[in-house]
Amino acid sequence: MGTCLRGSNVLWKAKLFQRMQLIQCASCSQLQNSSMKGSYPRISAPMKIKRSPTAVLEALEETVGHECRDYGVYQIDDPFLYYNHYRKVTVMLANISGRKTGKLMAEKYAALFEGTPAHTPVEPPIEAFNPMEEVKEDDIEEAIKEYIKRRDVDKVIELCESEQLTDGSTLSDETYESLIYFLSFHLETDHSITDAQEAELNNRVRGGKRYEFLVTKFLCEEKQTPELFNAVLRFYLTSRSPSNIQNRKKQYELSLKSKVPLERLTYHYLLANSRKVLDDLSIAKSVERMMYDMKAAGYSPTLETFNHALMGLVWPKEFNNGDEAVNLEFSLKLIAEMKQLGIEPSLDTWSIFISQFDTQVFPKGRNSDVMRIMNSIMDEIEDKKFKDVGKEGRMFLPKAMKVALFHQDLEFAYRLDAFYKKGQNYKIMSDIDLYKHRMILFILAAYLESDMAKVVSLVTALQPMDEVYFLPGLRVFINSLKVTKSYQFIPDLLPTFQTSHRCIHQILDFLADKKQPQMIQMKMSEYVKDLLELMPGLMTRNVRFYIETYEFMMIIALNADNMNLAWDIFSFLVENRKNIRGELMNIKPFEDLLNFYIDADDLRNCSEIVKFVAKDCPPEVAKAMIEKIEMNVPMNELERTQLEKMREMTARTYRKYSVQ
Repeated sequence: MGTCLRGSNVLWKAKLFQRMQLIQCASCSQLQNSSMKGSYPRISAPMKIKRSPTAVLEALEETVGHECRDYGVYQIDDPFLYYNHYRKVTVMLANISGRKTGKLMAEKYAALFEGTPAHTPVEPPIEAFNPMEEVKEDDIEEAIKEYIKRRDVDKVIELCESEQLTDGSTLSDETYESLIYFLSFHLETDHSITDAQEAELNNRVRGGKRYEFLVTKFLCEEKQTPELFNAVLRFYLTSRSPSNIQNRKKQYELSLKSKVPLERLTYHYLLANSRKVLDDLSIAKSVERMMYDMKAAGYSPTLETFNHALMGLVWPKEFNNGDEAVNLEFSLKLIAEMKQLGIEPSLDTWSIFISQFDTQVFPKGRNSDVMRIMNSIMDEIEDKKFKDVGKEGRMFLPKAMKVALFHQDLEFAYRLDAFYKKGQNYKIMSDIDLYKHRMILFILAAYLESDMAKVVSLVTALQPMDEVYFLPGLRVFINSLKVTKSYQFIPDLLPTFQTSHRCIHQILDFLADKKQPQMIQMKMSEYVKDLLELMPGLMTRNVRFYIETYEFMMIIALNADNMNLAWDIFSFLVENRKNIRGELMNIKPFEDLLNFYIDADDLRNCSEIVKFVAKDCPPEVAKAMIEKIEMNVPMNELERTQLEKMREMTARTYRKYSVQ
């Protein structure tokens, strides 16, 4: 019996061989001075470098030297190595969860992530993982303090509405102030989130119960504070409830009469919603008035100030009554004022600025004023790296791409896409968003690009995109490939075709147009084989297929000399003919398949082909096939009699198929 590769005999021999090599390399003095008999010199491990996982990843990104999102990177022959759309979404969500968890753990236990010597391990506090004790609500003030400490807003509101507090129980000044601060804090929306994945947490809808409670419970109290007044005014400015339209104006007028000091953040909210409180002025005049009031209050403008001022010019679409040109001119003045003060516009600033170009009031065209402004913006940001990008900055790519699509400027779309592939700029948006909005570039290129190599590189960079393909653009692209006879791109495009369930008819028409070299033809037949396996599932989803599609599949299989695949396609066509639309248009693949089985003297398969063709073709075609079989296939008297009966039946069975 032989020794198993996992047995101890093999491992012992490997260790012995390693030891002999080490002993031969060691000097005699090292062996003599060994403290233990039979020991040998050991190779010490490299010194541990104190470096966080984030630093390691950043170092790898800087040293790789290859941009994984570049065009043409997907050149793997095996299409099964690519994830489909649903698997890709699952992996993306798992990566997001892992990054969020790692970020939270790195902030909470920094010592663990920075690396420590092996002999002094740092253990996380065990109490952090223990369940929290229930709060005793007998003492309502202590319970409110504990829930504030735990950041439980719903429990705080529940206790404040309880009978204990409404029956005359009073809170101390310290607890009252902390309660006001806590509730005012939860009125605000956190605009400081700069991570693209964490932005989802900022988009959740906050309940209106806490707003109503804060206003009704504490607004009319004698202990009303300026912080609470500012919080309520900000709530009225951002609320979309019809009942708060008059409240916001009353609250603003009350602030002017009572001379309550407004915070900088409140002025920012007023800048973004200036038209809602100054409805007697135009949009530009109302923003200018708010800027003047803010400076008069002693606040110097910051980057956030100008961003909110631009929001006030762009967002109120319902108030634009032909003032788009005036608003654009004033927004350009704001940008110029920023630069005079030494404030550098951020990507959020430019994203807010270009939001006013989504209307049709400005002239269209690649040489229009809008595209000149867009190109000047690209000149500003092209060589810069943006680290802290907010919610609006992450929308710069879709907004700019839509402007390029509206004005049909392909060169600007190429320029914009190149910006997101430079350095670390691709981190501004998530992968799925980059794929989704890069489709706009593909659509523009499919219609306007004359160099098919560039369009093919775009498609290979976008794959796998089995669920996101824009159908008209894909059809135009495939038709352009066929018209220009661009068969040299078939090897690059096959992985994309294999992951796409769209435009199958156009894809097969292009692949069957001309016979390719044998290796490429074999890969095309593998694609057809995989597609044939998917056909039953696609039919259950009410996907329409025409008989011409199967004709193309048979041509591809016959060009690859794969007769078994051609017969499988024919058998599937016979079994599902009632669910397949159209009429038989091309008889040649059936004639080629018939000739193969005539040479093989297979009378049974020949008769199956004749029966199928006789139902869709004129009687002359079926009779010619029968005569060819009779002359070339040896048969006995019984088989010859059956063939004569088939000849008589061809005229009666001929009919046109039109499956509705």
